[in-house]
Amino acid sequence: MKEGRIIPSYGRKRSHGLSETQKNNISDLYQLYGINLPTDTINPTELFHVKFDKIVLEIGFGNGEHLINRAISRSDLGFIGIDPFENGLANILGEIKNHNLKNIKIFNGDARFLLEKFKEHSLHRTYVLFPDPWRKRKHHKRRLLSTEFIFGLVKKTIFGGNIIIATDHEDYMINILENLKKIPNIGYCGDINLLSQKPCCLSETKYEQKALFQKKKCYYLRIYAL
Repeated sequence: MKEGRIIPSYGRKRSHGLSETQKNNISDLYQLYGINLPTDTINPTELFHVKFDKIVLEIGFGNGEHLINRAISRSDLGFIGIDPFENGLANILGEIKNHNLKNIKIFNGDARFLLEKFKEHSLHRTYVLFPDPWRKRKHHKRRLLSTEFIFGLVKKTIFGGNIIIATDHEDYMINILENLKKIPNIGYCGDINLLSQKPCCLSETKYEQKALFQKKKCYYLRIYAL
């Protein structure tokens, strides 16, 4: 897959200039905790120096608070975070170092390029938390959770594994549920009115905090690979 052949699901890669500390985090720490795009298909367990039986992926980790919290609480699992945003990348690299975490690896780029390299049925769980809803209709083609993307993600998930999606945008969740109707061998709740219960495995993110502060309803969808 060549980068020019797909429509990016994100806009700019940086919100403001990076501080010297952030620049140093990226230049120095990415060498330790970052992932370079593999040339061949791999099992994601091969990205770690320690052997993990189960790998958890988070796509679009933002500032990294959810991913860091999960990695601290579940040292028995290997975690991979993907995000193209440089500010969040600098922050999470610093947190990985501060907590001396051995079970996180980070990829700075488009999730589709790394996922393409993963073997099928190799991920235990994937989090996609509050992705950009691209509210304007003309931008809907940039939404990450298309039928094609979710189908590809399901194929990378172990049987019985799951994908957890959260959004505060009702129209986006309706769109996701429509996309799921076209995908075989999955289990999920298709009633949007029953998707307000937050899974216990989720830590709060800044986007969720913002949504709740603004009195917005959040939706949480779990998809099982069958």
